[in-house]
Amino acid sequence: MHVMYNSENYCVVEFPGRHGIEVVDKTMGRTGFLEGAVEVKFRASMAGLAAGEPSAESVDEFLGHYDALLTNSVALH
Repeated sequence: MHVMYNSENYCVVEFPGRHGIEVVDKTMGRTGFLEGAVEVKFRASMAGLAAGEPSAESVDEFLGHYDALLTNSVALH
């Protein structure tokens, strides 16, 4: 597990062994696991965004476009 991004609103975690990325919306308590073509596109978009040294606000805005995919409630173990 590797934390790719963490702010007050979102957390993005990479799972290299599973070839997927989990996106967590902390404000809504929702999470989603991206894999396959969606994960590949997400990873490329994040790399492009990171190349420009974005602010936390711009990364959070970008992540907000994925909110519709965050369909699972966050559960604490």
